[in-house]
Amino acid sequence: MLQSIFKRLLNRSSASANLVTAKQQARSLTEGEINLARSVFGDSLRLDDVQLKTAWWVLKHYAVSPNGHIYFHASDWIDDFSQAPLGKQGWLIHELTHVWQLQQGLKVVRGAIIDRRYNYVLEMGKPFLKYGIEQQARMVQDYFVRRQRGQYCQDLAGCIPFLVV
Repeated sequence: MLQSIFKRLLNRSSASANLVTAKQQARSLTEGEINLARSVFGDSLRLDDVQLKTAWWVLKHYAVSPNGHIYFHASDWIDDFSQAPLGKQGWLIHELTHVWQLQQGLKVVRGAIIDRRYNYVLEMGKPFLKYGIEQQARMVQDYFVRRQRGQYCQDLAGCIPFLVV
């Protein structure tokens, strides 16, 4: 049911939405963004088909990745996350984690609606996939930001299975 709702939203034309005030945008990942993604996911994430898009139905300061593409509110559009501040780069990595989850066959939309917990406590021996959908994405985002700042992140590196370390 949730997938059908998202499909209707994704297929709905901007002209019929009556809520669109900004031009819809879409693009592939830039070379810099691909390099950021590869530095975390290596080859475990297929990036060729990933599109960044704006959508009228996405709330400001949110992004969603229901189908392997990442949707933003028009006011949150960034031309190249690799040239953006670290917090925005971490946001991209978070959303790319949802794309990775989809590619692994996880029910991202359902999981994100049922379990909205972003905060996590690392538990020794607990497999990555036993954490919630948003917790997984936050863990990868935290790893990326800490690594970029030169901070300790080995605790996360030991839990996240696909990391390039």
